[in-house]
Amino acid sequence: MENFAWYLVFVGRPNAGKSSLISKLTHAKPTIGKKPGSTRKIIEYQLAKKFKVVDVPGWGKIHSRSSDYEDRIKNEIVSFFEEKHFRIPACVLVIDAKSLVDVSKRLSKKGIIPIDQELYNFLKNMKIIPIVAINKIDKIFESEVTTAIDYFKELIDFESLSKEYQEAFVTVSAKRDTNLNTLRDLIRKHLRKNDVEEFERYVKL
Repeated sequence: MENFAWYLVFVGRPNAGKSSLISKLTHAKPTIGKKPGSTRKIIEYQLAKKFKVVDVPGWGKIHSRSSDYEDRIKNEIVSFFEEKHFRIPACVLVIDAKSLVDVSKRLSKKGIIPIDQELYNFLKNMKIIPIVAINKIDKIFESEVTTAIDYFKELIDFESLSKEYQEAFVTVSAKRDTNLNTLRDLIRKHLRKNDVEEFERYVKL
């Protein structure tokens, strides 16, 4: 029988920088690949007896991977959240600022819901407040960061969200450590809100 543990989960599209953020914010040592889809299964890192950080494979199109592979990964992710959502006091949705707008518009033109939007709404439907970490801001101009933020907020109808959802947003660069202290504090805030503040010390820089 599996021992109970609380989960800090990182989820997002392939190559959004989930593993890099986990490596910067915790003592977990995920493999950080240069190609999208490096994380091929849900990996749980035991940080304490009752606390784990979870690196979730990329949700969405992965170059050089079959549609069957992508569907299997997606089904595994959905099953994980459906079974474990009550164990998740904090969940970080990592978004690639560099490709957010282009990828979303390309999917929308095909009549497909943008993946970042789909993921956000999925987590929201699971009664999870996603901590949105818009990553890789070092790769684009400041004006493009603003455009990406505004675009995503429009996708999720930001103005209609309650304050607790609106406050869970941060722009970051895992590569340059930009605003990682703010992301850390947001994660800790969510742990406290869900009465598991004893695990705050495992989320640090």
